[in-house]
Amino acid sequence: GIAEEHAVSMAGGMAKQGQLPVFAVYSSFLQRAFDMLIHDISLQDLHAVFAVDRSGLVGRDGETHQGSFDVSFLSTVPGMTIYAPASFSELDAMLGLALYGCDGPVAIRYPRGGEGAYHDCHTEAEFVLREGSDLTIVSYGVMINEALEAADRLAEDGIMAEVIKIGRIRPNSFDETRLSVGKTKRLVVAEDVCAFGSVGSQILSSLAGVTEGFDYQLLNLGDGIVQHGSVEELRRMRGIDAQGIARAGRTLSSEE
Repeated sequence: GIAEEHAVSMAGGMAKQGQLPVFAVYSSFLQRAFDMLIHDISLQDLHAVFAVDRSGLVGRDGETHQGSFDVSFLSTVPGMTIYAPASFSELDAMLGLALYGCDGPVAIRYPRGGEGAYHDCHTEAEFVLREGSDLTIVSYGVMINEALEAADRLAEDGIMAEVIKIGRIRPNSFDETRLSVGKTKRLVVAEDVCAFGSVGSQILSSLAGVTEGFDYQLLNLGDGIVQHGSVEELRRMRGIDAQGIARAGRTLSSEE
């Protein structure tokens, strides 16, 4: 194995000397270097890139490898930019932005395995993939495939869902989401991370006092440790697959 704490500190030293380090690391192992991210990188506003592999659910790698906490702890690091590519083309483009279009620390979170049906490339903080008037669905990374499939299922029931893809988690003012929720009055955020510090909780915080009178459901991995299982099994168990997202959308749409 490697010493993740030392690797982050080494990246800081390299950045201090004018180099541009890229540290490729599993999400669950980067947790060990949280102190170094703050004191050796963020405190000095050093430009270092962290390629955070195995973000989100990793399936049969087991409990120790589930990348369910990176959004929460990386969001607390001052000055950190966080990208969440949903396709190979986005990963390539966002790596370029992280290297040559950003200052300070940058993290790119991506999952184990390949991409889904979504192959496009939108690097914006937010992008409306599908317009709708009845419900707003927000997601990011490969989970956007579940969100789009859920929108298809809801359309069969006459519920027109607007789907917003988050490309950059931080910094993000969530303006597109605010405008959409102001229109639909219903929000579902689906993500494969822990509940505390999730993008959903960040969105609710940004909407507080600005957008009123809307209903919402935050779909995520909840609290605690995610058990062993395939990605498909765990998504279904946690209600964050297309069926679970569609179910949440129907529930909100039936509430008057």
